[in-house]
Amino acid sequence: MDIFSEDRDASPWLWNNNRKDYEMRYWDRNQGQWVTVWKSTLPTAIPQDEANVAKAGVVYREMDPFEEAALRNFVSKREAEVSAHPTGTHAATTETASNDSIYKRLDRAQDMRIVQLSPGTFEESIHCTLHECSTDFEYPVDPTNQIQGTKSLTFKAPTFHVVSIASGEPIWYTAISYVWGDPAFIMPITCNGRIFKTTQNLNTALRYLRRTDVTVNLWIDQICINQNDLDEKAQQVVLMSTIYKRAWNTLIWLGEETATSSSAHATLVAIKDALQYNTTEAILTADDFERLDLPSPESEAWRAVGQLLSRPWFQRLWIVQEAVLSHDLKFMDGRKHITWDDMTLFAICMIENNLESLLDVGQSAEHEETESGLSRIRMIDRTRAYERVHPQQSSLLGPLVDGRGSRATNPRDKIYGIMGITANPLYPDYTLPVTKVFIDAARKILDCDAPSLIDLLCCVDYEQPSENLPTWVPDWSIPRQTVSIGFYGALRGIHQSAKDTKVGWNYHPNGVSLNISGFRCDTITSVGPLANFVLTDLVIRGSPTHAFIMECLGQVSQHGQKQPGDTSIFEAFWQTFVAGKDHSGVQKAPRDYEAIFALLIDTATGRSPSFPDQPTFKRKLNLANLEVRRPGQVYRQMQIAFKAAVKGRRFGTTADGCMGLYPKSTQVGDLVCIFSGGHVPFVLRQQGELGPYQLVGECYQHSIMNGQLMSMAGFTFGTIEIR
Repeated sequence: MDIFSEDRDASPWLWNNNRKDYEMRYWDRNQGQWVTVWKSTLPTAIPQDEANVAKAGVVYREMDPFEEAALRNFVSKREAEVSAHPTGTHAATTETASNDSIYKRLDRAQDMRIVQLSPGTFEESIHCTLHECSTDFEYPVDPTNQIQGTKSLTFKAPTFHVVSIASGEPIWYTAISYVWGDPAFIMPITCNGRIFKTTQNLNTALRYLRRTDVTVNLWIDQICINQNDLDEKAQQVVLMSTIYKRAWNTLIWLGEETATSSSAHATLVAIKDALQYNTTEAILTADDFERLDLPSPESEAWRAVGQLLSRPWFQRLWIVQEAVLSHDLKFMDGRKHITWDDMTLFAICMIENNLESLLDVGQSAEHEETESGLSRIRMIDRTRAYERVHPQQSSLLGPLVDGRGSRATNPRDKIYGIMGITANPLYPDYTLPVTKVFIDAARKILDCDAPSLIDLLCCVDYEQPSENLPTWVPDWSIPRQTVSIGFYGALRGIHQSAKDTKVGWNYHPNGVSLNISGFRCDTITSVGPLANFVLTDLVIRGSPTHAFIMECLGQVSQHGQKQPGDTSIFEAFWQTFVAGKDHSGVQKAPRDYEAIFALLIDTATGRSPSFPDQPTFKRKLNLANLEVRRPGQVYRQMQIAFKAAVKGRRFGTTADGCMGLYPKSTQVGDLVCIFSGGHVPFVLRQQGELGPYQLVGECYQHSIMNGQLMSMAGFTFGTIEIR
């Protein structure tokens, strides 16, 4: 069975480290066994300066008789449906943009278009045609073809193509993941014999994707979807998951090469090769960089990689869905290529070896984007793995959280842009107000999973609430300002403010508020300055971090001297500044943090001990010890935990003499509350003397994080209206 076409490298491959070669396994029906093909043994390969793009007219996978019969049966049924309903079944309410539009209305909801890009040199004008196809066809399970060694498992061929409506033949295509860039449509191309204008970035991408010898098949949203027809746009958004699943491969267009691209690519490969098997938790030293043949920490090569990861693609919302659903992914940086697997290994190596800071491109905002690029790659790869096992079974809330920091020109796409990877999608309606879309999404989350209320409330993170949104509904158009204390925390058992209770809520009759079972437990009496999160600066007198911690010590001295049970003031203080969690955010803070925090606070105050109840330690640490591998690693991890806890928050104390970290917009007089079934407390603000409450956000108050209130005399939950 020959599964290859003349374009042999278009097949998906996996790296075999033992043989140092790419392999692909497939089921040969003629031989009745699995067959392994090694990439190095193939006689042809794609030139490095050409993109791996699906060619028009090429059969990328031969069908066996069973599959051929299934396709012919589908085509016959389709033709019969068209004869019975010649005007189509897709009920659109708008006409095409104009009489000379390149678009013909799609007949069925499962129809799409591919663009066939004609051959030409880089400089020549661009010509293409649109070809209508159906995504409805999928190879069925062959009941007669059992997988070798099993009695019940049968083989189902993957469907990596669509079907031409005109010819009934399979069409293989390459999906393009890219950013529009400047939204001005100023670059003319010829499509279906008419002038059609694209953005500058897409026009450039088309020139790199085009072949000089053959027509290539592409799916590109900017051309394949009539952007002026809101009905079609909504329908195609629904179809997006199928479009990327059916694609033969997906190319990620990062943009044209820059002066630092060569250095970035070489460094990326070097890091991946040198560190993918590094199992030590120790911080890499200068000697390690030299031994591993990596660029020195001062090398501009790191900044080159940082610039690559700061490309706009990594910040785009739609990339999550596109990358998760694609089975074969490759990055294009001009004519340079990077496989998805290589990029993922690189990101994991950078994160697990704490090397993100080396990629600082010189501006803090861009550096955050660089860090986001690394974490985005890792997050997408994890989601890809989950999607393979549990297709479209993710809750709506998880992908919304993952995509919150991403950019979308239309804020409605913060919801609609992840519909292809959730089990509870909303049908896109671009005529609705943005606030209505966000409210509908929140209601969808609660209606599908009532206990997810606490996680939803943990996503409320703002400086000023939106005038048109209930405060219990997250505003997904605003990037998160903090790292959540409680999102998914209940699954890890880190915090248990209302342990052994169940979530209780219902919609208020006014249709706006939520009635939630909760308990108002404390009042905030002092709020300090906004936290500074650079822990290493704590020992530097006059630094923002030093000033921040000294202010917090003053608040504790004046207002916060009461802690429950046998908890010491020092214990509550240091646990507060890491929100009780380690650097991963999914485990409790280790006791190793305690000694290091004691050293830092004593150095900052100039006295030892700084707290009357501060413990003594068998091993006396000094600042030089923090450069040693084991203490240095713990110190590095503690810096991460400290930043995650305090960034965007204020330290404060309460009427009961307790201390905590509270949202940025917290005011004196705000209330601290726990909700039934909740694992973290929240800050509330009453609207008028008898009015409902406004949700300010989640908080960390050490005295109530582990269910201490549950045993308090007279404790009982009541109904709290949140509007």
